[in-house]
Amino acid sequence: MVNLLRLGQGMMALAVLLSAAGWIGFTLEGEVNDVPTPNFPDRSFFADDPLPEQVLAPFLTAELTLTWDRDDVYAVIVDEDEKNTCEATPAGLAQNSGTNSCGPYDADIVAISDNGNEGLVWTVESGVYYVGVGTAGSGLPEGSEVNMAYEVHLQAGFGSFFVFASIGVVGFAMTRSE
Repeated sequence: MVNLLRLGQGMMALAVLLSAAGWIGFTLEGEVNDVPTPNFPDRSFFADDPLPEQVLAPFLTAELTLTWDRDDVYAVIVDEDEKNTCEATPAGLAQNSGTNSCGPYDADIVAISDNGNEGLVWTVESGVYYVGVGTAGSGLPEGSEVNMAYEVHLQAGFGSFFVFASIGVVGFAMTRSE
């Protein structure tokens, strides 16, 4: 027969270790080089591929930090509907309409930053989101490129801590059953 006292103590220790690891989390890093910057001022242009979806939101929290090496470029994050709206509107038409849509002053932007050193910080949400870049002011010469670096910090979410606590409670109950 299994020694319930030892098994219970092991489960409590496992719950503490998992909670500590979940609290600390870990970071994924990477970079994307030679991203072409648009030559159209005050207009956001978006990546073809969406950001990875956050499907484990109750169990995992993710925070994205995006930095870049240029002062004359801004970065935005928008949802799929806003990206589709911006791509359906020709750049020249949006500029002459007098609205702030699809640019750095768009009200439907989820996150924005124009400081590449400080970067754009966004807590990833459920849904389909896209990263966009744009130039403010007078625009850039043809062929300009920007290098972007990203970090995604992952931590355990509420659901994970609930599971860890449940393991600890079951372990505690097992130590009391003898």
